[in-house]
Amino acid sequence: MQKFDQHHWQSDRFSLKRSRPARWLRADRRLQTSRRAFTLIEMLIVIMLISILVSVSLISTDTSGSLSLDATARMLVADLRLARNYAIKFNTQYTVKFDFNAQAYEILHTGAGNLPVPQDQLAGSAVASDKYIKNLQIQSMNLPDQIFIRQIKLKTSQTDVSELEFGPMGGTGPTRNEDTILILATVKNGTTFYIPITVSWITGQAWAEDIQTLNN
Repeated sequence: MQKFDQHHWQSDRFSLKRSRPARWLRADRRLQTSRRAFTLIEMLIVIMLISILVSVSLISTDTSGSLSLDATARMLVADLRLARNYAIKFNTQYTVKFDFNAQAYEILHTGAGNLPVPQDQLAGSAVASDKYIKNLQIQSMNLPDQIFIRQIKLKTSQTDVSELEFGPMGGTGPTRNEDTILILATVKNGTTFYIPITVSWITGQAWAEDIQTLNN
């Protein structure tokens, strides 16, 4: 009986030895499949990261001009509103006069009497305190792209103009009974980015439109 049990145990042990390689083979196959799947996931992650980096690079390259343009447009809109506020405050006329050659503009008091112009706290001591002048190439907040005034025109008649006069009520009327459109632009990688700024002739309110592009 003892010999039989020993033989039986040896038989079971032998069968285990024979069956174990099959289980190892299945486990090895699952491991190989898992490794292949994990490698595929890694490859997809790498591809996705590369795509994101390329997209971000392209976006930053294409929109750097837009960012500079938007910042300069905000500066100009703020100055137009400043001139309007002074006209209302002092019940007189203030004019924003543009110089296309110098790519600059100035806020002037054009009404009766001797009234002050706004003080530009960011201009420094090099600018006279009795003048308010902004040069787009110098005072555009050190932006990487050059912004220029492309055009100023009346919205309906399409007449070119070079100045905006705000009256005591804030508007540009009655001498100008249509809105004024100012076009700021910059060129980046062969593409012209431009942004229209609209000034209402009734209220004098100024606002920037959406940035648009024009292929050169």
